[in-house]
Amino acid sequence: MVGPYDQPYRSSLSRSTTSTRDNLGYIVMLPKTAVPIRLDYTLRDLYSDNNEDDLNTTLIYYPLQFGYMHESSSAKYVYGYTLQSDDEKAASSFAMAANMVPQRYAFSAGQMPLIILDFDSSNKPREGNHKDCQTIDELPAHQLDIRRTFSQLVPNQQPNLTFANSPESISLDSGARIAVLLPTDCLSQLPHVVHPETHYEILSKRGLALSGLPTPPSQVIDTGLIDSDDPIPLKQEVARMIESIDQRQVPFVIKLPQSISGMGTFLITTEVERGRVKTLLTEQFGVMLRQLNRSNHHLYPCSIVLQDFVTGPVVALSLFITKTGQPRFIACCEQRFDEQGHWIGGSISYRQQARLREAFAVIMQMVADFLHSKGYHGPAGVDIVTDDRSGEQLIIDLNVRVTGTFHLGPLTGHFTQRGLFEAGMTTVDFPCSRDTFEQMFAEEIRNGSLVVSGWVHGESCQLSHAAITIGAREPDELEEYFGCIKAATLHS
Repeated sequence: MVGPYDQPYRSSLSRSTTSTRDNLGYIVMLPKTAVPIRLDYTLRDLYSDNNEDDLNTTLIYYPLQFGYMHESSSAKYVYGYTLQSDDEKAASSFAMAANMVPQRYAFSAGQMPLIILDFDSSNKPREGNHKDCQTIDELPAHQLDIRRTFSQLVPNQQPNLTFANSPESISLDSGARIAVLLPTDCLSQLPHVVHPETHYEILSKRGLALSGLPTPPSQVIDTGLIDSDDPIPLKQEVARMIESIDQRQVPFVIKLPQSISGMGTFLITTEVERGRVKTLLTEQFGVMLRQLNRSNHHLYPCSIVLQDFVTGPVVALSLFITKTGQPRFIACCEQRFDEQGHWIGGSISYRQQARLREAFAVIMQMVADFLHSKGYHGPAGVDIVTDDRSGEQLIIDLNVRVTGTFHLGPLTGHFTQRGLFEAGMTTVDFPCSRDTFEQMFAEEIRNGSLVVSGWVHGESCQLSHAAITIGAREPDELEEYFGCIKAATLHS
């Protein structure tokens, strides 16, 4: 592998980039020698397989915080992961990561309608209609980032992308239904592939704990409150929930009802950690309970789950459940986490996929049967631990949406035909522009071993946040490659 510092620095960006038009005719810049990426299959292919009706499915993706900027305190669909933001740098990184969600999760969408709620990195709704912009100089920077990412794909696998300035401005084709990552109040008036209440339930940690699927032993702590109008019962309820944490024997895991990328999940292995998390959650439970109201109490948005911690190897299994309830295996990956336990990516061994598909076939079918019984069809991710002591396969998380490593399945042929049988994706902050990064890794982009699967830049912090997907011949080479990417965060 050629590293970014093993080649001479190119002084002119124009020498290493070229302009091209995406499938809608917008001009974007790509590395001059980049070969268009062809996926083995796309979400459109999966939705439309033996079901012509699903050709009318429209994806609507948005930054994670979008709904909260448009909804009142009486919102029905609330999410606990928005509560953790005490570190300024971490909060800035999370905001950029939230803005990158639409392009990262839609990378393998294929040629189907994709509407992105236009919410830029400054956290302010865009004004005006930008659909008529046709040149690179006229496109808003955050829209250019998105189009540039999708333009790496062959034209007939790029999504039919439009931007909406507000939920109210969305116009769907006749008979179309929307598929979302997470249900939100501001879109609830639109026809969904899966009813938003059902989707919210099967996304929740409570829903998994009570699903009947094999999970580690779990205790669900529900609230008896119907709303949060009276501060005295609210304070008493916080104390009761905190007391339940005291009664659990370590090691165990605390899960807030709706969490993502490890946020809202706390591993307790010592009494010191128990005390620290109790202090943190005393405040957070109060915030969470104040989101409770008469429109959402039946959805249990404030229940917490206390779960035994089971040691053993963990895999992240991505699948697609068809409308008839059949599971389609996508990928089985290992996850990557940062020092704080937040998810930052994953890796896949393509040579092992056939074995892993067989090893987890039974539990994959169980998940498909459960989700089908709830009326769900679409992508999903399952985190499975194999108990070191019993060998039992147990589900520790169920993400009923596209997952962060879903695209590693459709990229199988792209990497393996180049002799790259290991691949991975990492999310990382860079103190440089996308042009500079792509110049540093021009050779890797040219030979197809590096794909920028998401990129946003923060206007206030001079940082960029990116999702970088890489391929390598062997596992140790993949780890070396990850090291090169990390080094670029220091030297760019």
